[in-house]
Amino acid sequence: MNVRRQRSLDAPQRREGGFLMLEVILAMALLAISTVAIVESLGRCLAAARAVQNYSTSEILLANKSFEFRTERPTDLLDQEGEFDDYPGFSWSRKLESTDSEGLWKQTITVYWYERSKLASDSVVEYRYLPLKER
Repeated sequence: MNVRRQRSLDAPQRREGGFLMLEVILAMALLAISTVAIVESLGRCLAAARAVQNYSTSEILLANKSFEFRTERPTDLLDQEGEFDDYPGFSWSRKLESTDSEGLWKQTITVYWYERSKLASDSVVEYRYLPLKER
């Protein structure tokens, strides 16, 4: 009986088999904070992937439009614009400007699209020799 009494005096009394309420609250707070951080990171990754996809698509569309304008006719308009039927949400414009050199023209083709409710664009500038084109 002496041994039991001495043990109870030396060690503080603690209930076995459960967590304190403070431990549970801290664990839930850490879980909530980490979940919010993971969801926000995932959203940013998806937005970045969408932006890369849009820029890749615009590069392909710019190359296609540039190829279309390789065969320039003297009666073609200097400034043109339109939309891509196969790519909804993407549109294009073409601006043809004369330079100081005779027959040399500056062609700017721009592709537009909306990304996060803002207008984004990508352009290519080419210099073309079109001796029959009128200013």
